[in-house]
Amino acid sequence: MSAETFGALQGALERLGDGLVREPRNEASGTGRHEVPRHGLVLDYAWDDRSRTLTLLSLEREP
Repeated sequence: MSAETFGALQGALERLGDGLVREPRNEASGTGRHEVPRHGLVLDYAWDDRSRTLTLLSLEREP
């Protein structure tokens, strides 16, 4: 992973933690999905409102 892509991932995680770009979650599973299209990344995550904790569940690279 290039430094630029890693920086984009780090920025996306920070924004998800702050709630600025967090999409509505799947209520059944409590998970969400966020795309970073410029770098071809797809992040699956879980957010816990009570503890204000973001958990990265998976990171995929799209062609």
